[in-house]
Amino acid sequence: MNSMKWVMSATVVAMTVVGCGRTSAVEASNDTEASRQGLALPSFYGSDTLKEVFIAAGLQAGSGLVVEGKGSGVGEACLRNGVGSSGFCAAGAQTLAPMSRDFTAPKTASGAACRNGAAADAKGCCAGERSNVIALDAVNAYVSATRYAALPSNGLTTQELRRIFFATDSSGAAIPGACPTDWSALGQPSAPIIKYRRDDLSGTTDTFKSLLKGGAFCPGVTVIVDESASNPSPCLVTDNATTCIGRLTASNDNAIGYAGDSASRPGNAKLALKAVAPVSPTTSTYVASNVVNIRKLLQAGATDVYPLARRLFLNENILATRSFDEEALYTWAFYTNPAEFEAILVEQGFIACSPFAPLDCGPGLCTAQ
Repeated sequence: MNSMKWVMSATVVAMTVVGCGRTSAVEASNDTEASRQGLALPSFYGSDTLKEVFIAAGLQAGSGLVVEGKGSGVGEACLRNGVGSSGFCAAGAQTLAPMSRDFTAPKTASGAACRNGAAADAKGCCAGERSNVIALDAVNAYVSATRYAALPSNGLTTQELRRIFFATDSSGAAIPGACPTDWSALGQPSAPIIKYRRDDLSGTTDTFKSLLKGGAFCPGVTVIVDESASNPSPCLVTDNATTCIGRLTASNDNAIGYAGDSASRPGNAKLALKAVAPVSPTTSTYVASNVVNIRKLLQAGATDVYPLARRLFLNENILATRSFDEEALYTWAFYTNPAEFEAILVEQGFIACSPFAPLDCGPGLCTAQ
């Protein structure tokens, strides 16, 4: 296994595979049937947090998938009826989707819940859906290394973090002291708080809101979008949203943003968090975002779990026929090279569920057999 960290754009992957004789992404973009027969080079949507992992895994697996990211909500919509994908895909365009959260109860503008228009079950799962947990991660609050060192206990309480980002709680009620605009509100020397977040298609945003019991975001929080020229400097137009938030928090002592572990870089740091009500379970101390405290998520009865720990997924619908490229990725990751797949995840900053066996993560929400 090459120990080099894989950081490649989808464009590079497309060029590499086209060079081996496959159909170009442009030629194949509207040819769903060709994709199903393994003749096309289909776009592959899902978690931006996991984008670089699946670029690397696709190359290792010999899959021709062009990994686009765009958010867990987009990948989920591509598995289901296409509604909510922002026009990136049609219904059932994918049978697999990298996601930084589990499936959610379908919510679509058209009213059709699942791929075939049927209703989801009581858990929110559509027919044939299976949640495959592949690793652990944390939604981290990133600040510069200088700000990290200046904060007491190198962290914030979950209540303070919620006030920074959210105007209302999950019930819609106003949060007292919400939306501070100056670090002095948190006991720091006066300086403006510059806030960054992922967009609403992001599974990271879903997790952040859910675990902090947040509702409406504060005004003035800058939304960072995957590969967008509108993202602030020093982000590059080729940066995914996670990388961009990493750059922004490393370069500005007044910045704070949330993202997965792969946003870590020299110059920024992950805040320790002390869980206080209404976040539950509460913690007795400021808990660092590290392997030990994140793995406690899988341990029944564990105390002082990192409050924003989460599972990561390669979710699927087992009733749909996989394209050649999806099958190549799936077989390589789960059957022929799970240890190598897990090694890529770890290289990208994610956490193996167990030190004893690859992908030993337990079940997710949906368990179709």
